[in-house]
Parts: sequence; structure tokens; C-alpha cells
Amino acid sequence: MNKIIYKYKIYGRNKGRKKNKLVNDIRIDDYLLNINQDVKKKNNLILDIGSGSGENALFLSKINSKSLIIACDVFKDGNINLCNKIYNSKITNIKLFRNNISKLLDQLKKKEYFNEIWILFPDPWPKKKHHKRRLINFEFLKKIHYLLKKNGKLFLTTDSKSYLFSILFNIYLAKKIYKWENDKPYSWIYNLEILPETKYYKKAIKSDKLPFFIKLIKI
Repeated sequence: MNKIIYKYKIYGRNKGRKKNKLVNDIRIDDYLLNINQDVKKKNNLILDIGSGSGENALFLSKINSKSLIIACDVFKDGNINLCNKIYNSKITNIKLFRNNISKLLDQLKKKEYFNEIWILFPDPWPKKKHHKRRLINFEFLKKIHYLLKKNGKLFLTTDSKSYLFSILFNIYLAKKIYKWENDKPYSWIYNLEILPETKYYKKAIKSDKLPFFIKLIKI
């Protein structure tokens, strides 16, 4: 039991310091993912890992109206914000998963579920002693490769140079299973793409940091 708890341990805060409420007495439970009902191989599925306040999930839901967007984040305030926006905008193609992404991936036993996987601004864990907490490594890339459909795409963004170097190293290790679509440095710039201005994007720009955007395709 302790091994399972440690495996899905969440680092950092999972809620903000300010109180955040759902509007009109809606319940987060009404928007939670039901794996057995919602995750089907025939569906067009897009996974948004670390969805935060839901800016990217909302963006993806508009440009992929026939797809189901799975927004995965443990941060309570972000999930509340997203639920409020889903309710107010009457959006029907977003579901929430409120736990460690590893727990969701471990529950998916078959191959090739997702058309796209997005990971925008994952926690860089800048201290060297915390680098082992970083989400993106070779083992993780192998795991999600298994769950991507043929020619499925993986999108990664970071504004941390240290994390970028780590990501590039792991992309090199995974070169036999992923094709790097935008592999020229000049094409890594986030602003070259039509992408959402998330909370962490705005924070990066305010701090004069350049966000990098990487596109990988499953081989």
C-alpha cells in the first residue's frame, strides 16, 4: 500500500492560498473522467497534462470540437476555474482527471488511445536535487509512446533552459520512437505557433523568458 501511495505522490501544493468557488452550485464530480465510458479507442482523444486553469484545454476544445479533451491536473483552484468556464460556455467535450498523470496512464492497459498529448510548462523543478521529480524523461516518453495512436503527436513547452536541455537529451534517447517535427532551433519559438496564452506563458514573458515549443510524432 505504501509503495502505491509513494508511486503516485504529488509534490508541491495542490491548492491556492485564496478561496475559489464553483459558480451556481455546480460540482466538479459532474465533469470528471470516467475511464470505462469516456476513453474508447475509436474516439479522437487529446490529453492535456498539467492543464492548470484550463486555458489550453479550452483552446483545444474549440479547435477540436469532435474530440474529447482530457484535462489532467491535481491543482484544485485550476480545476474549479476550468469547471466554471466549461459551465458558462456550455462546453461538452472536456473531462477532468484530478490525480497524478501516472495513475491515469497505468489504468490504460491497451495500446494507442491518444491522437495528441500536450504538456505545456511542466514544473521545471529547478534545484538539482529535485530534477528526479521532472515529468519528462526517457521512461515517460516510452510510456506515452505506447499510448499514442499511429502518427500521434506529442507537444512540449518549457521556458526553463535547464529543463530544455534535459528534454533535448531525452528526445535524443528516444529518436528511434519519435520523429522531431520542428528540429531546427529557429522553429522552437512558442510565438510562431497559434497557441494559448496560458498563465505560465504570461509569467514567462513577464520575466523575459523565451518559451520553447517542441513537436514530436510517434514513429
